[in-house]
Amino acid sequence: RFPSAASATIFAILAALVKPEGDPSLPFNLDFIYGTVEEEKRFLPLDGQQRLTTLFLLHWYLAWKDGKSEDFVKIFSDSDKGKSRFYYRVRPSSNEFFDALVNFRPGKAPAEDNKPSDLIVDQPWYFRSWRLDTTIQSALIMLDDIHGLFCDSTNLFERLISDSQPAITFQLLDLQNFGLSNDLYIKMNSRGKPLTPFENFKARFEQDISHSPRAKEFAHKIDGAWPN
Repeated sequence: RFPSAASATIFAILAALVKPEGDPSLPFNLDFIYGTVEEEKRFLPLDGQQRLTTLFLLHWYLAWKDGKSEDFVKIFSDSDKGKSRFYYRVRPSSNEFFDALVNFRPGKAPAEDNKPSDLIVDQPWYFRSWRLDTTIQSALIMLDDIHGLFCDSTNLFERLISDSQPAITFQLLDLQNFGLSNDLYIKMNSRGKPLTPFENFKARFEQDISHSPRAKEFAHKIDGAWPN
C-alpha cells in the first residue's frame, strides 16, 4: 500500500504546479529513479515504482479535471492495441485495471463531494475480483488523495506536461550503462535506505563518466577496494 507514504509527495507536487513558470524554486525534483531502458524505448524501473504510479494517476486525474482526456490517451495509450503504456509486468489484474482506466472518460467533471474511487468501482468494466488486488486498491486510495488536494485546481494538466518549463522532474539512472543492474542498485541504495549525499554524488559522477573506457573500473573500485 503506497498512498499514505505518497501523500506528502502529492502535496509537494501541488505546491510546485501552482507556482508561476520561471519561479527559482522550480522544478520540484523527485530524486533518482533507477532502472533500464530497452531498445523499444520502454523503461523498466528497479526503484521508483511508487513515484511513477503517483505521477501516472495524477496525469489521469488532471486530464479528467481539465477536460484533456484525449491528450492523456495520446500520451499513455498504445493506440494500436488500446492498452496502457504504464503497466506492472508481473501483475495481470493490475494491468487490466490500468488498461481500463486509460480508456475511461468520465461523463462529468469531478465534484468535491464525490470520490473518484466510488465512480470507478461503479463502472461495468470494474471486476469484483479487483477488490483483492492491493495495487488496484492502493491506486484508488491515491486517486481519492489526489482528488482531495486538486479538486479546486484549474489548468494544471498542461502545466504538468510542459517540456519547456517543467514543474516536476526526476533523475533517471539507466543501470544498463554500468552492466550491474540489481547489484549496483542494492549497493547504492543500501537495501531501501535513503541515499546519502555522497551516494547521490557517486551516482551522478558514474553517470557522467559512463562513456569512459575506465567507467566500470571506477564503479567497481568505489564500491569495493577504495572504501575498504
